[in-house]
Amino acid sequence: MGKRPLVFCGCCRRRASPDKASGNKPQVIGKDKEISINIGKPSSAPPETAASAALRAKESAALGVALQDSELAKMCGAGLPVRELRALRLLCEQSCRGIDYARLGHGFPPQHPTNRLSYREGRHESFQKSAQRSQESRGILLCICLQLMHQPNTAAATIVREFCREIRASDSACQGATFEGVSAALENELLLPLRSLCEGISWLCLTHSKEPLPRAEIEKTVSEITQSVLRNNFKEWRYGNPVGMRQLQGLSEAQVAKWTEATSEWIPLGERNLRIHEDEAHELGLFWATKIGGPSHGFDVLGQCLLPLLANARSKVILISDTSYPHHPVGRAHFKLLWTVSNQPVLWLETVNKDFRAQVDTGTWLSAVLAHAVTKANAMGVMLSCEPKIASELSAAAAKANPSLVPVVMYMQDRLVLRPSNAVVEASDYLSNKHDWLQMAEEVTVPLQRVVYIPPNAPPPAADPGAATATPLIPGFFKSVL
Repeated sequence: MGKRPLVFCGCCRRRASPDKASGNKPQVIGKDKEISINIGKPSSAPPETAASAALRAKESAALGVALQDSELAKMCGAGLPVRELRALRLLCEQSCRGIDYARLGHGFPPQHPTNRLSYREGRHESFQKSAQRSQESRGILLCICLQLMHQPNTAAATIVREFCREIRASDSACQGATFEGVSAALENELLLPLRSLCEGISWLCLTHSKEPLPRAEIEKTVSEITQSVLRNNFKEWRYGNPVGMRQLQGLSEAQVAKWTEATSEWIPLGERNLRIHEDEAHELGLFWATKIGGPSHGFDVLGQCLLPLLANARSKVILISDTSYPHHPVGRAHFKLLWTVSNQPVLWLETVNKDFRAQVDTGTWLSAVLAHAVTKANAMGVMLSCEPKIASELSAAAAKANPSLVPVVMYMQDRLVLRPSNAVVEASDYLSNKHDWLQMAEEVTVPLQRVVYIPPNAPPPAADPGAATATPLIPGFFKSVL
């Protein structure tokens, strides 16, 4: 059959007559998008296994719900590889249940949801206010499904293009985008986080105290973050860019490998289990980490405060997943690799936060997180610094990890060096009283009172002439070398 353009209404899919005066030019669908549907010979495919057919049926049904057209979804899904069908379904779900950040902006106090599950459900008023844009997206995706019925071999490229359009990424950020990167982003529900960052640049250019941040540098950071996700090399970019490498300079290769590892362990608790983990190997969970508890530095609430976690090699989180709440991780603590003024590395652990919505037992969380952090400190041979109020819990975790040794745990006042941030800003309520601030140059903190665990294989802390001497937590635990 010959090729000819078909023109469809973006909302109801009715075929319209081509405009002769326009030379059969396809109708513009949505915003600045032209979709031409060419009818060609369907491609042949090998026989499908029963398992694959069942998965295809499941994905097609879910696609039909998102599109509000089960018949079209079934016909479209019949000709697509299951991998592309799944990505298309995720794209439709996240696009047709979205927030229009270009119109609504960000905001503090939060005007958007404060927990991840509410984004998945799409019932918050932010989604209601964005209904027109979601409907426009649905119209475009309906036409795309019609196109893919006849051109299934274009599915991967089409999904990449439409994802970039949905998040409003800059042209430079889209260069080199891959289906693997877009598919991973969709699997981790990143359409709205990336859209928020790309459309919310003006909101990212002010600190919480309304101090201006350089727009060009913020735009560059957001573009690099987005591009690394689209290219499927987010983790490699985080640790491999020059600023990130400088933040880790001074660690051995083995220490760098251990720091960048997504360390994880399960803790059985009878009827439920906890998983303590530094996200996953791809680290895409970092985009959602600060939607766990508060204060929320989420992608659409004080979004500039999320940038340091996404862009800095020195910044990670320890997450808590609980099998009694299977939707997503329910706890998190910021975890950083910093340096003392005497150029000694230190693991910096901040408070443990709980998801606002999850009703779970947190009684064992602190001890589990401290056990994880102590194990990491032992593996790296690096000091671990915590809040003084949890000194006894830190001592217990250190003693349990080193049953044959007397653990070295001490109160310490020290200054820390903050090497330049790769995110333009830094954000922490524990490193500074400024909450978030411009941090493109190296700076030194004021002396900070902390409780510190010294692993058996770590060198003793060097003296800091600008801070107080170390004090053993329990007499006899530490022979001061200061």
